[in-house]
Amino acid sequence: MITVAVRGHDVPGVDDFESLGAGLEGYGVHAVQLSLARQFPDLASVDRINPGMGQTCRRQLGAHGVDVAVLGCYINMIHPDPVRREALLRQFEAHLRFARCFGAPMVASETGSVLPEPTSRTEANFTEEAYRQARTSISRLVAYGERMGTMVGIEPGINHPICSVARTRRLLDEIDSPYLGVVFDPTSLIFAGNAGEQMDLARAGFDAFADRILAVHVRDYRIVPGEEQVQPCDNGEGIMDVPAVLDLVKAYRPMLAVVFEETKGPAIARVVERYANY
Repeated sequence: MITVAVRGHDVPGVDDFESLGAGLEGYGVHAVQLSLARQFPDLASVDRINPGMGQTCRRQLGAHGVDVAVLGCYINMIHPDPVRREALLRQFEAHLRFARCFGAPMVASETGSVLPEPTSRTEANFTEEAYRQARTSISRLVAYGERMGTMVGIEPGINHPICSVARTRRLLDEIDSPYLGVVFDPTSLIFAGNAGEQMDLARAGFDAFADRILAVHVRDYRIVPGEEQVQPCDNGEGIMDVPAVLDLVKAYRPMLAVVFEETKGPAIARVVERYANY
């Protein structure tokens, strides 16, 4: 069995925690990845996030049978401007500090970029120096998470310093803490040229660090003809072998939260129909 989850900002018609809970309940979803900066940006800053906010969120979502499976705080943790980087790391630490008030076991992020905007690709992200910068930031966050009793979930991605199964395993070995885990998204490790290897990469990831996987992202996709791009789409409309990924989850991490990313509105109901009892 798996725990079906979606991102809160993929639920339409939401303007507060109450309407988010009602929307998720209406789709039959009982777990959410909540990213305050994406969904409620006015609430996400270091000086605004607080225990009462977390408790309100937990109470209002809980009234609809919804838990926060992942508290997202996606930052560029190796931002080239040290002043900006410090502000972002402090924002993540604030999320770690109050995550338990939201009922979230972890705070999650990708590992950023040597460029100011992580969405741009650069070979410089794959250097040893970029890896060491990421490890320094992650080590700091994990140490803070240990103090707060909250896990740090790192999402590897092909355009980031933690860009492969091997680098993820290395990071876990070098920061040897039970408070460091992985939010594993097999689609984040592919591009048009290796899309056919996605299940091999997924199996390799589970083989290498299954015991450290805190949540799984399932992001269906298409390859755009003529553009050689991986384009996310609603679950069931792309080429991802979703049942095969879910079989891995069931085999290695039963009842784990599986976040169906980029699946919006009515497509969420179809995911629940297909996989709620998987």
